[in-house]
Amino acid sequence: MALFVFLIKGWYKDATFSPVSYIVGTVLFLLLSFQCVLIVGSLKILDTTDVYEQEISNIVNSTYDATDEITMGQADDIIQVFIERFPLLQYYIGGGEFSGYTAKELPHAMADTLRSFMRWYIFRRILWCLGFVIVGAICVIRSMSKQYKGIRSRPAISTERRRVSRRPRR
Repeated sequence: MALFVFLIKGWYKDATFSPVSYIVGTVLFLLLSFQCVLIVGSLKILDTTDVYEQEISNIVNSTYDATDEITMGQADDIIQVFIERFPLLQYYIGGGEFSGYTAKELPHAMADTLRSFMRWYIFRRILWCLGFVIVGAICVIRSMSKQYKGIRSRPAISTERRRVSRRPRR
């Protein structure tokens, strides 16, 4: 937010923020804060995916043999047990289509899918932040007082031109 204000004040030197500008800034701060909390949560999940893979492996090994092929229904049951152990993940994952894997391959496949989903989720959150900043900047610039002079709208320095006579003075 400080960078946001610094850039706007840098571009429009003589601008003064109106009350609407402060309201837009407050709403923008709340939206960016929410997105940043989601990003930090996603990064934490991404960092602990190896732990989750081990936990999924424990769930699968306690229920199935290593050579058993897991059906989609069984995979959903495993995901539900996993989410019961880690309830925070229910906000990020709701299920998956894991069929054709053996019990030995399933934990790695689920962990890879979780990593891929978290990276995509983080990228979307960053795009939302960028969109909020662009819309906020446009709203703040339009709401500023009209007495400003932007960098590009400064008047050019003018010099007086005098006509020089070539005739000698008398």
